[in-house]
Amino acid sequence: MVSGGSPDAVYGLLAEATSWKEWAGPLISRSEWEVEPDADGTGGRRRLGRPFFMVHEEITAADPPYRHAYRQLRGQPVRAYRAEVRISPIGDTATGPNPSRQGPSTRATSGTLIEWTGSVVPLVPGTGPLMCLLLRRMVHGFATRLAAAAE
Repeated sequence: MVSGGSPDAVYGLLAEATSWKEWAGPLISRSEWEVEPDADGTGGRRRLGRPFFMVHEEITAADPPYRHAYRQLRGQPVRAYRAEVRISPIGDTATGPNPSRQGPSTRATSGTLIEWTGSVVPLVPGTGPLMCLLLRRMVHGFATRLAAAAE
């Protein structure tokens, strides 16, 4: 997914639990910290979703503004769900002489690539393909909305 926003803007929205309710769409009407993250950005526990259907997640890796990873603690019918979001700047910023004006100029075309991947182990044997399909659609929706919100 590509966003016109900066990597810092994308990461800021993704890593702040309380912002999810503003950008993640209809599945997330509540978003809050259960436990604030450590100084390095890991260890935080967030609660996301709708009343009676809340997902509890723990931040497992934080490398602002390039990488954010988490695992599900409870809330979906799976044994294990882990996800990683990689955020990469795209485009080019060049500074150099500008033949039509005096002095240097900056020409910038920029954006951010968002790569959201995950793995899941289903709770009920045989439901893996269905769970993967549902989670893939959900994550694609989150990535699309995150990209737009960061612009």
